[in-house]
Amino acid sequence: RQQQAHGQQHSCTLDECFQLYTKEEQLAPDDAWRCPHCKVPQQGTVKLSLWTLPEILIIHLKRFRQVAEQRHKLTTLVRFPLRGLDMAPHVPPLRLPAGCPREHLYDLYAVCNHHGSMQGGHYTAFCCNALDGRWYSYDDSRVEGVREAEVSTRSAYILFYQRRRAPGSGTGEPLMSAHHTLTLPRGTAVWAHTASV
Repeated sequence: RQQQAHGQQHSCTLDECFQLYTKEEQLAPDDAWRCPHCKVPQQGTVKLSLWTLPEILIIHLKRFRQVAEQRHKLTTLVRFPLRGLDMAPHVPPLRLPAGCPREHLYDLYAVCNHHGSMQGGHYTAFCCNALDGRWYSYDDSRVEGVREAEVSTRSAYILFYQRRRAPGSGTGEPLMSAHHTLTLPRGTAVWAHTASV
């Protein structure tokens, strides 16, 4: 979403981002589709849809915007849930498994943060420890505990979710493996150009 005029930054929810991502759009006249039957250019529409839900859901938030010759960093606060991200509203009903109500629920286990601007930046991470269920901040060699309320920030760049398992499924192992490691060496550039959902 675009930031408001005069530099005022607003917020939105992750659900609103998905609604915009999957919203039907009218193609511009320059992008008209030539009908193979009548041979007449037709101004069509395009719609992105999510057809399957993976075990691990990685969501890349668009944080950079091109305006003419310049690129700007977007710092809109995207509010996202730590538990129970419900993807059902964003998948066609016929694609959801019957009798598996939890197949579309996800829990967050890590966040990659980008601090800085287009000229230079630094990456940090928040990760949930699968053994004690607590959140930790990883900044180079410094690791410290953080409150859940501190995980959602304007610096969030990439979100890592795992599908919630139904009770009694699997072998009784924790939802996440014993160790989740997100390694971001200093100077590493992670520039995704498409949304990974």
